[in-house]
Amino acid sequence: MSCPQCGFANPPNSTRCQKCGAGLAAAQQPQPQPPAAQQQYAPQPQQQYAPPPQQQYAPQPQPPVQVIVQQPQAGVPTMPPKSKVSAALLAFFLGALGVHNFYLGYTGRGIAQLILTLTIIGWFISGTWAFIEFIMILCGGIRDPQGRPLV
Repeated sequence: MSCPQCGFANPPNSTRCQKCGAGLAAAQQPQPQPPAAQQQYAPQPQQQYAPPPQQQYAPQPQPPVQVIVQQPQAGVPTMPPKSKVSAALLAFFLGALGVHNFYLGYTGRGIAQLILTLTIIGWFISGTWAFIEFIMILCGGIRDPQGRPLV
């Protein structure tokens, strides 16, 4: 705002001139602009981004777990459990030929040991394999094909 006596440009809210000390009239204070002028240059209001309301998700109920127990069918005989002593003796004396695997019901292993024994080098491998299975039978580490422990 300029002083009416000396013409010095004073800050807008001054009541006295900073150069000559003359009082500044209230009429010289900035005039508020008419509302139409303010709206003409005012930026358009920005829309606030509001995230969609979060839905509360309830956990879906889980269906009950069904345990299926297979019962032996009528008329089909169940195999008695295999003997640990018999399997250990077969593994110790005839293990290189895979006889203990045939006894326990592992025919694939038995055939593999039998074929391996027919080669010269395979005899040592099959013998070591049988001795390890002999120890596993005594420790209870081998079960029959149905998963039952040896008795």
